Amino acid sequence: MATTNRSIVISVFADSTQAQQAMDDLQQAGFSPDQIRYSVRKSGTGITNSLENLGLPEQEATFYNREFEAGRTVVMVNTADRKREAYDILRRNGGYDFNSRAAQTADSTATAGTEYETGTEGQQQLKLREEQLRAQKQPVETGEARLRKDVVTEEKSIDVPVTREEVYLERHPGSGQPADQPISEGETYRVPVREEQVTVEKQPYVREEVAMGKRPVQETKQVSDTVRREEAHVERAGDVNVQGSDVEDREG
Repeated sequence: MATTNRSIVISVFADSTQAQQAMDDLQQAGFSPDQIRYSVRKSGTGITNSLENLGLPEQEATFYNREFEAGRTVVMVNTADRKREAYDILRRNGGYDFNSRAAQTADSTATAGTEYETGTEGQQQLKLREEQLRAQKQPVETGEARLRKDVVTEEKSIDVPVTREEVYLERHPGSGQPADQPISEGETYRVPVREEQVTVEKQPYVREEVAMGKRPVQETKQVSDTVRREEAHVERAGDVNVQGSDVEDREG
């Protein structure tokens, strides 16, 4: 990344999915959505004038506009004190900028498109790539729980004390005095007898309360997939001595 005084970090992505992942990583790193802008060509004019208004030189603005018009995604991050961090996140997700693409073009001129980098005199470096797993999460509905109540009928008994009247007879000796009434038949005395009867009333009361809610539970799930990687090997033709390398050696 070239050192500049401007507060804009720009990268180009050939894959829109990588661009979205880069923007997600930027937000997870603490960059606010207001600091992140992206441009994807759908219709309308280019972005050269907008980039020049941000302080980009004409040659650099033209480069980004050309990438934009080719259908690639241009991501811009506005930051004054975290430019290196933003640049690293963009590059880690596959982004490239004016300076890195210009250097890549210069290095690949002599190799006709083969992915070599030229180092010291007579030395060539082959880039080996590998696929890495990147997990993405999104919430999906896996089910639902309902809270309801049913009426359950059961028999209950309670003990209630009640009072009733009963008739008793008591005999006592007479006084022995003459009676004032003659002897007669059919004389009856009635004694009413009462008792308490129980009636039942039912009154509902709040027995308990049941609450239902949900809370997040953190767990770790393992995902796996097949990935590919590139490996280098040296093919020798003729009498060639190869030293100082652990790369597989094959004779042609």
